Amino acid sequence: MFELLGWSLLAGVVNALAGGGLFFTLPALLGAGIPSTAAVATASVASWPGYVSAFWGMRRRLRGGPLLALTIIGLGGGGLGAYALTRFHADHFNYLVPWLLLGVSLLYGRQLLSSQGFEGPLAMKPKAWPVLLGGSVYGGFFGGGLGVLLMALMGQLRMGTSLQQHAIKLYLSMLASGATILVYSLSGLVYWHQALLLAVGYLLGGKLGARVLEWIRPKLLAWGIVAFGVGLSGYYFVRFYG
Repeated sequence: MFELLGWSLLAGVVNALAGGGLFFTLPALLGAGIPSTAAVATASVASWPGYVSAFWGMRRRLRGGPLLALTIIGLGGGGLGAYALTRFHADHFNYLVPWLLLGVSLLYGRQLLSSQGFEGPLAMKPKAWPVLLGGSVYGGFFGGGLGVLLMALMGQLRMGTSLQQHAIKLYLSMLASGATILVYSLSGLVYWHQALLLAVGYLLGGKLGARVLEWIRPKLLAWGIVAFGVGLSGYYFVRFYG
């Protein structure tokens, strides 16, 4: 019990800072013997309170931003992705886990090495709709490294300042995670005892992470998440393909 709480507390902090909290809770749930699809569903539902608390601490960053468009994208994409996961058998999904972790980690690493810059005006460009919708669908489907993926996408779009991008990341993650609650609940994939325990850690960690975000060096943390994601993908390649 305390092990799950500890991992979710760390995951809540990481989600608020750079994204990738599921990198910590997914192994804990898989280690407890929960099937991969149910583990993803349980972690996704549990992460919602942490996203709410983290976004609440940064909500002022999105004043005057395209909130309606972001709301449609987050809820719609998250719901579609969650429904797609319910169509997968856990044994088949196992083989996707290391590829998803590795892909997101390498994408973010590529963005960190970019010399084109990350920032721009806080505006919803036409090309941002399909890009962010795809990110939200991924969030509902898997969610591991969702914040990492969204930060990479917004960096490519140059959508807002660094802190505004973090606020958008948290808002979309909160909406996508919220949309999964209904879909996964109806599907019966959620292990509610573990989900409620994880939710406490996510909530406390998200609140702490939102405060730390104002003074920590995000790029240094991001490289740490990339390294951890690559290492974790290697572990699951050996576990599921070995």
